[in-house]
Amino acid sequence: MSVLGILLFAGFIHQAFPLLLIALGGLTLAGAVIAYSIRGQAIAEAFALNRFDRKVLLYSLLAIAIGALLGMLTRNTFDISLFPVRITAVALVAPLVGAAEELVFRGFIQGYLHPIGRVFSVVYASTVHTSYKLLVILSLSIPLQFDFFFLVLWTFVGGLLFGILRELSRSTLPPVIAHAVFDVVLYGGLATAPVWVWS
Repeated sequence: MSVLGILLFAGFIHQAFPLLLIALGGLTLAGAVIAYSIRGQAIAEAFALNRFDRKVLLYSLLAIAIGALLGMLTRNTFDISLFPVRITAVALVAPLVGAAEELVFRGFIQGYLHPIGRVFSVVYASTVHTSYKLLVILSLSIPLQFDFFFLVLWTFVGGLLFGILRELSRSTLPPVIAHAVFDVVLYGGLATAPVWVWS
């Protein structure tokens, strides 16, 4: 049910009122289901943020490298410099969105599905995250001229890497860090948020 709510949110977030209410309803549904599912757990435990040890620290360092590398490869794909010339407010706010995504997709969804199997949970969380990103972009009122194959492939591969980081470290902190670094590198230098984030 939480996945359905997330996908409804993504599919209708850029629509005008009254269709926008479907997006808000989806977000509310997802939040309510997640809140119900983690009742009785500490928030840090529910989102796999309850440990910080040497292993988490080492994987967090690896996460910085993975996030930076993915960001540079993405910038290269879009034919822009590998590193941003400056860090703008957009690049400082974007990691908050990425962190929220990691808490939901790698923290909650992937963690919730662990009893089914760790490989399944990683692949499923990455698939749902990829679907979410694609729906957000497809829901724009003005279609983007965009390489959707690249978006789907890159989001899925990034999700797999972030999910593996979560599994190896047994913490959501490394994928949060990797996603944050990716966002800073990718969006660094932008004066305004991309249209799929703010339209």
